[in-house]
Amino acid sequence: MQQLPAHSVYLVQESKETADAVAYAFLSNTGEPVQYPYKYPNIADDDVRIRILFTGLCHSDCLHSRGLWDPYIKYPSCPGHEVVGEVEKVGTGVTKFKVGDKVGCNPQRWMCQTCELCKKGDNQLCSQNIGLYDDNNFGGYSTHIQVAERMVFRIPDGFNDALGSPLLCAGVTVYAPLKRYYKPNYTCAVIGIGGLGHLAVQYAAKLGMTVTAFTTSKNREQEIKKLGASNLSSSIDVESLKAEQGKYDIVINTLYIENEEVFKSHQRLTAPTGTYIQVGAPPSKVNFKLDHAYIILNQIRVAGSLIGNYDETQEMLEFSAQNNVYPIVETFEFEEFPKAFDRMEKAQAKFRCVVNVGKWAQANGLWK
Repeated sequence: MQQLPAHSVYLVQESKETADAVAYAFLSNTGEPVQYPYKYPNIADDDVRIRILFTGLCHSDCLHSRGLWDPYIKYPSCPGHEVVGEVEKVGTGVTKFKVGDKVGCNPQRWMCQTCELCKKGDNQLCSQNIGLYDDNNFGGYSTHIQVAERMVFRIPDGFNDALGSPLLCAGVTVYAPLKRYYKPNYTCAVIGIGGLGHLAVQYAAKLGMTVTAFTTSKNREQEIKKLGASNLSSSIDVESLKAEQGKYDIVINTLYIENEEVFKSHQRLTAPTGTYIQVGAPPSKVNFKLDHAYIILNQIRVAGSLIGNYDETQEMLEFSAQNNVYPIVETFEFEEFPKAFDRMEKAQAKFRCVVNVGKWAQANGLWK
């Protein structure tokens, strides 16, 4: 086994036999993740330690691990923020959860509950927000994770654990703004039918909207219609986009297209007084280019959305279980983490990647 570097919080171990958990960590901004056995510090009074059953992979994990969002991140780094698991241990002050409860984690590790944004219910914008992973904390690419009780979600009865972990990020990222701005009889345009978009189609349809999917994947028409789309159209052909201009009460764009005319054509799909929602993120140094004249003259609401607040996330989990809304996933074994990450990083995976963590962790004696 290679010599592993020390971490500022977790105590690296020589083998999994003496470890509390095993992560897949990046040691630099190049190469693949490697197994990193470690011990936790003592559990805090308000912390919940979770044995991870399934964890989802998100493209933002790539941007973080490769230093594309922050070139000064510290290694070893363990990303991951789409977690479904079971409570293994609780701190003395924990009251909402007990050992054995089925729970989940999203991209947020901490909210203060006292700032004005938290008081308004926008905890995802908390002034003291801490992400599920950062320089001091390992994320969900691990057999376990330890999180403050206030940011742990209850997994509802009937929830499909094997499919559902990506909903903790991708799901709520599209569910929250759609729920915020919709009416049941609305028309909805979903731009980009990938990891986010194929979930947006399902949520919009289940909420009662008539959905058109804008995509380059016309060969998947039947599959996309089965998800809930009534129609398909091109997401990049300017003439096709012009023909759809002004038809949609809600437009949710899961892409960022660098071609300015195409991107502005996406905005022009929005009907007068409608809502244009942007959730697809560009590289950090790229600015969005808005069609100011169209937006002003048609009184378009332009909205961004960052995941969802605590209540929206819990509501999304319940809605998904009740309405059978889940991502289409490729599933990998724990030992295949590097392969899963590579497929996700190269955009080769079909929609989302999920790793079955619990099977390996239990077989290797890591469930205490």
